[in-house]
Amino acid sequence: MSDGDDVRTRLLGAIPRLTPTGLRVAQVIRDDPAGAAQLTVSELAERAATSTSAVVRLSKALGYEGYPQLRLALAATSKEDGSPVFATDIDADDPLAKVLQKLTAFETEGMVATAELADPATMAAVVDALVHARRVELIGIGASGLVAMDMAQKLTRIGMWCGACTSEDDSLVQASLLEPGDVIIAFSHSGETAAIVDALDRAAGRRVTTVAVTAGAQSRLARVATHTVLVAGREDGFRSAAMASRMSQLLIVDALYVGVLQRTPSAAVALRRTYDAVADRRISRTVRKAP
Repeated sequence: MSDGDDVRTRLLGAIPRLTPTGLRVAQVIRDDPAGAAQLTVSELAERAATSTSAVVRLSKALGYEGYPQLRLALAATSKEDGSPVFATDIDADDPLAKVLQKLTAFETEGMVATAELADPATMAAVVDALVHARRVELIGIGASGLVAMDMAQKLTRIGMWCGACTSEDDSLVQASLLEPGDVIIAFSHSGETAAIVDALDRAAGRRVTTVAVTAGAQSRLARVATHTVLVAGREDGFRSAAMASRMSQLLIVDALYVGVLQRTPSAAVALRRTYDAVADRRISRTVRKAP
């Protein structure tokens, strides 16, 4: 991983937990990393309308000893062709072709950063819990609910007993019915959705293995979870949290699903049986429609 990729990943992962002053500094860096590398700590603080201490705090929050080390990393954040490492925001007057290009850059940036943020040991522990689970519950609201439904569909196809809850009340109800040995996975970009946090907390009280998939490393959801899988994704202008989180969360879902398949011989058999069942139905419908 290059220095440029490293500082980008650190910044994307830190954004959900930064203070307002830290966010202003991060915004200046993200908009022009190469330009920020040319600024002294005082100049960067002035550009972000904050103090030099805020710049130093951000540097340390990103894992650097201080601003000099962050500045060196920023100097490497331009690609060889001179284009910016960070995808640029979508403007109101962008034509659709340019919107598509920018969205592609956004999604690629988020998934690459997620792959670097996700801890392999944590992912392995979650897979192990899923493999041995009596029951799996997936919860999420809004766009995160769509991700929960996607994972439930995948796990159901390989013979696992699981369900997806996409409303606050259902999440609380199902979490209260889980037993030791069950697994609940909560999807939340911010990690601060009250009902989702409450549902995971209730499940934890019942000695259920709880998993948070979130961009909020220091969020309430992360603090109550047995395992926290971090994802990247930033919100900008026309990109809401729904867009920022969905692709990164789906990447984690696919990785966990493959991990379960690799560990469960019966899963491959179930996948083949369900595939054949659907294929047979399609063939039967085609034959009936034939003249």
